[in-house]
Amino acid sequence: MKSHLRFALFLVLFVQIILATKLKAQSAFVPLGTDTYHILDRLEIKSGIFLTEIHSSVKPYRRDDIMKSIDQLDTIYPAVHLTHIDGKILEYLDNDNTEYIESDTINSDHPIYYFYRTKSDFYSVKSEDFMMRINPVIQFGVGADTFKNDGSRFINTRGVEARGWISQKVAFYIYIGENQARYTKYVQNYTNMAGAVPGEGYYKNFKGTGVDFLTTRGYIDFTAAKHINITFGRDKNFFGNGYRSLQLSDFSEDYLFLRLKTHIWKLEYTNVFADLTSDFLRGGDRLLPKKYAAFHHLSLNCTKFLNAGLFEGVIFHRKDAFEFQYLVPLIFYRGVEQGLGSPDNAFIGADTKINFLRAFSLYGQLMIDDLNITALRAGTGYWANKLGSQIGLKYVDAFTVENLDLQFEGNWVRPYTYTHYDSVSNYTHYNQPLAHPLGANFSELIVIARYQPAGNFWITAKWFDIMMGQDSLKGSSPNITDTNFGSNIQTVTTENTVNSVYGNKIGQGVSTHLTIGELTFTFMIRHNFYVDAGLTYRVAYSNIHRYDQGVFYWYASLRLNIPSKGMEF
Repeated sequence: MKSHLRFALFLVLFVQIILATKLKAQSAFVPLGTDTYHILDRLEIKSGIFLTEIHSSVKPYRRDDIMKSIDQLDTIYPAVHLTHIDGKILEYLDNDNTEYIESDTINSDHPIYYFYRTKSDFYSVKSEDFMMRINPVIQFGVGADTFKNDGSRFINTRGVEARGWISQKVAFYIYIGENQARYTKYVQNYTNMAGAVPGEGYYKNFKGTGVDFLTTRGYIDFTAAKHINITFGRDKNFFGNGYRSLQLSDFSEDYLFLRLKTHIWKLEYTNVFADLTSDFLRGGDRLLPKKYAAFHHLSLNCTKFLNAGLFEGVIFHRKDAFEFQYLVPLIFYRGVEQGLGSPDNAFIGADTKINFLRAFSLYGQLMIDDLNITALRAGTGYWANKLGSQIGLKYVDAFTVENLDLQFEGNWVRPYTYTHYDSVSNYTHYNQPLAHPLGANFSELIVIARYQPAGNFWITAKWFDIMMGQDSLKGSSPNITDTNFGSNIQTVTTENTVNSVYGNKIGQGVSTHLTIGELTFTFMIRHNFYVDAGLTYRVAYSNIHRYDQGVFYWYASLRLNIPSKGMEF
């Protein structure tokens, strides 16, 4: 009863803050996975200094912050060399954030009665007290695997999204989408293993090997004080500047969260308190087990071109209660966790970014789960030294070719990172990793090339070269028993359950070489209405035959107001 009373008091306080605030500052966020994030990276690198309203290591971005940053291009960043395509990109951002634009350039040349009066929105209304944008969400894609003739592939999504504000005080966002899909074989295998569609949650079987699932997300957003923004709802978060994140990514299903973001001077401090789903076995109707998470991220623009960040997080569970000590926003979680008896899974990390020569951005990330300095210096391969690291480089207008952008990234995660001594406090949500989709015990090299020869045409090529050591499974080969080599982060991990206390290294276990190649052509017919065509090549070679897989997959799709989603794991 006490836990319910405390939660009720907290909820009452939260509502009172909303009602009491007099500030008129709020905004919806640009959904993760859209091209906007690459666009802003590109403009920031070319400017030579950081965008004043955005710290790129914390995503998603508020739409009003995006437009404030763009408005400063002519003042703070007057020396930026904008190509003809960059001009089209800025026009796209104006059309995508019409609530912050008063110019007639956002108006549609061919409205249909009350619909599409702006270039981007199916229906829009704006007054001093109320604003709303409503858009349909559609994706229809087909494809086939030419390696194996085991049926067609498809995805069919129909939905709607709405964003707006009330009295310029509280912003809101709503998305609902109904989906049917038949993915390639390796995605089907992952779905069967996890009991969840990658990046999604619950599903029903659809026509044999297909899945049927519902996607819902939404939140409210408001500014509680001049520099403090609060968001409450169901969505995802992303920490880092890379294509992958070793701290918090958008790979798992959406989750309920409360986010506080404080932006003042050169600092941005973010608190995320999340309600997660613990490990479960797919089955009949029942309440799935709960766990919770709390994350802090501090970002500081040390100079005009150097950014540094600190991260800490903790995954925990309590019977029918949240651990309220973790709600204090200005604490060191590891110290609090130790004071509670060390029952939880605490993490610390760091990240940095350096922009230079108006063409390059060098970034990195570090994640520490557990660390024994003495054993690390001795180089003994101690199992409980659980670390992950990332380094990457972005190069815009590469080799003086306008609108050709390159990205190189390396990720390394030691065995047993993200695991815990129980099956609840591991670094997962809905049976999916909260950070890198591969879990642990791997090294990865990523190369991405993006070329935009015209304002509405993109060519994207991606290459992933991955070496990983997988856990062996009983029956996978003669005389093989279940062995914990540190790949599956859901496995209960203690000194008694690891394969070896010492001598551990990345790639141990069932050695597997995974190669993924993608080539995509995208044409935008009108604002946020795309035609995609592409090829995906994925081959895994292992010293245990059951892990070998081969995919050569072609696809084509139409999508409206929904980002393209890759299955790159």
